Amino acid sequence: TVFVTALVTAQESVPPALQAMADTEREFARTAKVKGIRDSFLDFFADDAIAFAPEPTSSRARLLKQPARPFSVHELLWEPRFGDIAASGEIGWLTGPSTFIDHESPDKKPHYGNYLSVWRKQPDGRWRVFIDIGIPTPAEVSFGPGFTRMPSVGRYAGKEGKDAATQSLRDADRQLNGAIAGSGAAKAYGDRLASASRLHRGGVLPLVGSKAIVEWLDAHASGLATAAGGGEAAASGDFGYTYGTYTIAGATPQSGAYVRVWTRDAAGKWLVAADVAEPTRR
Repeated sequence: TVFVTALVTAQESVPPALQAMADTEREFARTAKVKGIRDSFLDFFADDAIAFAPEPTSSRARLLKQPARPFSVHELLWEPRFGDIAASGEIGWLTGPSTFIDHESPDKKPHYGNYLSVWRKQPDGRWRVFIDIGIPTPAEVSFGPGFTRMPSVGRYAGKEGKDAATQSLRDADRQLNGAIAGSGAAKAYGDRLASASRLHRGGVLPLVGSKAIVEWLDAHASGLATAAGGGEAAASGDFGYTYGTYTIAGATPQSGAYVRVWTRDAAGKWLVAADVAEPTRR
């Protein structure tokens, strides 16, 4: 009874616009079973959707260069389990587990991952993906039951307008990058995380919560340098996303793109809700 009550409460706290966005993601995943990865992505990606190489490039142009393969050959399963939406209801984010199987490979081994997608509502009212980014994980990623909205940090209710909010968000992104350079990643992120924030890095299970994130960064993020690219805040000024590039110096250097989704507390401070790093594919 306690479990059922908790699940119903969580579902009731999901606003209709967030529910519609998550339902569109589920429809997207179902379509992939019928049309395959490439053609379903073309259906559900916005015309101006971006991918990273590591600079932003057209997702659709990249997809059109790929061959279409049926689901029976390249099997991809995923499901939205966690996310949030702006109070103004036009942009949001979703994350959840993914499983990919190449049925042409000798062992047909499942490859697990965790995706993150930024969604925008289109002029016709449909939800479409603007950014899709994911990491490989060493095992299946677990989430709580059902779909959960990211817990509130005390939602921002300022009225400065979209342009000013976007400028404030980009400033916050640059300030985080500067703090990474100045005091290290663990300290820089530690000042800008919420209790349910997520850090996605390839090869490890997602880090959830400020304590786990700071401890992991302290042990694994030496030599990190980041540079801001772009970003956008919602019209309500309480949510946004940014992206840019990163390099990691050391014995095994790495470079690629980062994507961050942000939430803003009642005092107007931007906090990192989720941060994903995707190495550039060679």
